Amino acid sequence: MLDAVVLAGGEADPALAPGVPSKAFAPLSGRPMVEFVLGALRAARSVRRVAIVAPMPLPPGVAASVDVAVPDRGALLDNVAAGLSALEGPSPVLAAGADIPLLTPGAVDAFVEAGLALDAEIVYGVVRREDVLREFPGISKTFVRLREGTLTGGSLILLDPRAFARARSAIERAVRARKRPWDLARLFGLRTVLGLLTGTLQIPDLEGRVTRLTGVRARALVCRTPEIAIDVDSPETLSLVRGRLSAAGRPGPQQAERLARP
Repeated sequence: MLDAVVLAGGEADPALAPGVPSKAFAPLSGRPMVEFVLGALRAARSVRRVAIVAPMPLPPGVAASVDVAVPDRGALLDNVAAGLSALEGPSPVLAAGADIPLLTPGAVDAFVEAGLALDAEIVYGVVRREDVLREFPGISKTFVRLREGTLTGGSLILLDPRAFARARSAIERAVRARKRPWDLARLFGLRTVLGLLTGTLQIPDLEGRVTRLTGVRARALVCRTPEIAIDVDSPETLSLVRGRLSAAGRPGPQQAERLARP
């Protein structure tokens, strides 16, 4: 078993959830969206403690679902560092976005089991386009074409805390350069960028470049569970998620935890 941290900070988004401190607290079935993520983690066999990084104070239902609460630091990487520090240990930690309310305990356990089996210090979950569209036809997502297929990023990452500390400055450079093509080319190498643009880059090539850039062993894990990539980043996706939860009659987070645990 390992610990998990849910990243529920960031700026408010009035288009998604007016009147709440961040989109993690957008209402779904009468509860903050993040409660569904917390419910999946609490019910997962592979997760021990759960921490959250979020604006304080927490709503009662959220506070009751976590073992450690950390005030929002504002920036994403600052929140990751604060969450890892609060969990106080060298063991791998599962970092999860707060905006994937369709996450299931089974998807968590599958990701953790497969990620821990890799020789890696950072494992990033990705999902194939066909797996996303089969379950969620018509959803708007950003996909990247690689030689192995067309993929989108998920919101589950397995992190070695010490590796994150070593890689943080390189990750910050990549985040700053993400919207400036020539800066990205200098950072990752022109051949890597051209491979991404033409769809000829292979996953091991990208993993190798990230490893050389950050100094840590990084791997991409192709997952068959598309719900890890259904992050609520638009009113359209929020509406889709509400409809899916309603149609499925999915139990609330507290009920899901009780049903999944003996």
